Amino acid sequence: MAKRNRYRELEYYMTRVLIADAAVFALFFLFSALGWTALKVITAIVSILVSLLCLGYLYMTNELRRKRSLWMVTGAGAVLLCTLVSLILSWPGPL
Repeated sequence: MAKRNRYRELEYYMTRVLIADAAVFALFFLFSALGWTALKVITAIVSILVSLLCLGYLYMTNELRRKRSLWMVTGAGAVLLCTLVSLILSWPGPL
């Protein structure tokens, strides 16, 4: 049985988490455009929390500043930043 590589496992799980976070962000945009405020708030909270938890986990495992983990930090930071900017600007609004 082969040994498991810690970074390979981290990469595997973070890929799934970032894809799920991007899907929640897409749902946030959809609910914002349709004007469904309750679902917009729920998906915004989930998206922000998942992104912050990803960044926190990368910080705790000392992967935040490593070059090999830059794509994970960029992905989580981008979703967090896009969600916050969308909330601040109230965009997209109801159609």
